[in-house]
Amino acid sequence: MLTFLIVLTVIVGFAVLIGRGTAGSTGIVDRDAQRMATELEAIAGYADYIRPSHH
Repeated sequence: MLTFLIVLTVIVGFAVLIGRGTAGSTGIVDRDAQRMATELEAIAGYADYIRPSHH
């Protein structure tokens, strides 16, 4: 039983170490964030066109 628990712990630990580099959203482009930023820039540009800022 002890051997089984040790082996299981090693397997889970190894899986966690391997999965760290590949799991999650690292390296994935967030399209929603890009779309929102583009829309906000467009709104800001349009608002600046209507009411120019005085510097």
